[in-house]
Amino acid sequence: MKAKPLISLIDQYLPAYPGKGKGPLINWTWNEGESWVILGENGSGKTNFSELIAAQMPGKTKKVSFEDLEDLLEQQIQQDDSEYTGRVDTGTALYEFLGLDQGETLPTGTIPPPAGLEKLMNSGLRILSTGEIRKSLIYKALLENPDLLILDEPFDGLDKESVLQMQEMIQSLITEGIPVLMILNRKSEILPCHSHVAVFREFQIVFEGSKEEWIQFDKVDIPLQQNTMKIPGAPGGSPKIKEQTLVEIRNTTVRYGEKIILDRINWQVKKGEHWKITGPNGAGKSTLLGLITGDQPQAYANDIRLFGKPRGSGESIWEIKEKLGIISPALQLSYRVSLTARMCIVSGLYDSIGIYNSVPPRERALADEWLRYIGMFHKAETPIKKLSYGEQRLLLIARGLIKHPALLILDEPCQGLDDRNRERILDVLGNFAGESETTLLYVTHHEEDKIRHIDRHLRFCPQDGGFTLTSDAVPLPQ
Repeated sequence: MKAKPLISLIDQYLPAYPGKGKGPLINWTWNEGESWVILGENGSGKTNFSELIAAQMPGKTKKVSFEDLEDLLEQQIQQDDSEYTGRVDTGTALYEFLGLDQGETLPTGTIPPPAGLEKLMNSGLRILSTGEIRKSLIYKALLENPDLLILDEPFDGLDKESVLQMQEMIQSLITEGIPVLMILNRKSEILPCHSHVAVFREFQIVFEGSKEEWIQFDKVDIPLQQNTMKIPGAPGGSPKIKEQTLVEIRNTTVRYGEKIILDRINWQVKKGEHWKITGPNGAGKSTLLGLITGDQPQAYANDIRLFGKPRGSGESIWEIKEKLGIISPALQLSYRVSLTARMCIVSGLYDSIGIYNSVPPRERALADEWLRYIGMFHKAETPIKKLSYGEQRLLLIARGLIKHPALLILDEPCQGLDDRNRERILDVLGNFAGESETTLLYVTHHEEDKIRHIDRHLRFCPQDGGFTLTSDAVPLPQ
């Protein structure tokens, strides 16, 4: 008996084809009993394709993506009433976000809620980790009993244990007959339950078929060409750091009410040391980085020294920023200005979000060098709002590197990048660690995402219901 089509796209145009009006015609059929995953490079049209499916799919469709997470956090920031109440606003309580009453038990239904969600119910969304918010968004979508669930990069930002839990949940959904469409950058995240794969390139489907057929297609697909270009040099006037200790954190605690995020931690970073920082979602990794950047409000209530000076000793925020480079999901969330790809990179020279002065030719030329290095020179004049999430991340990485900062903070820098761009960026960062005077602090959940020359490891380890820090100064396997 022939399978019944769940959805059939016949001569449909992709929406929002950049710069060319309507995109190529799409012909694609999803039959009942099939489970599809969509692959493709950053900016290849995967997200546009999911929008087309959502528009054509009969019944209720729910989608969870990076953009949903960004919109939620931006909404929480806009609702911040700290200035008026005199207390830190931690955001909407999770139970309220899920549409539940305080103290109400999580509904289980056919699919149990993600592990660990129950204990976060009274926590505000603004103090949850990216991974915890991601799990909450997916669970909220499930509570609405959708006819189709679209998951755009569901594993990015999750620690190893949470990835396994999420994989188990998704496989349970598919087993229960709930249609789930997954959009992935990492081929390694395809699940055993997936039966079919479609691959996008330049807004066209270049392959569609069974997973077994895709495996053969992938073996002969175009390999990544090694980038032989030289890393663009530092701009003139980059500050030279004389101090040997760049960061010193002494007996520091961060808490929100009864919830302790960091408990009496001690840590220091010396010039030339490169650190990898790992730990579960919610352990405090991003909070630790916020203490360094000054984005964490309690940074000024603790004993923290940056570049030899105590935090809050009279230095301006700009004096600190000129020595720092920052690449993080939070930066990408806040970078919501209207300017071109070229000007986005130039803004790294001014430590600003946007450009508010005339830009001299030498700075434009330096930005163009970086655009060529990351393979995006052809999009130099494209507004960043018209680029994919992954393309925006590439630009922000170049923005963080352009001034060769004394200290480069990398909070999940590969989040949202496809396999090719991830390999390219890891290579760039490895060259930077080995050839420049920049010191790297690198937060990641992916053991396979290695950066050459990183030789120190700071771990957040569970202990007595919280976390403790352990450091390891021996060289890490390259």
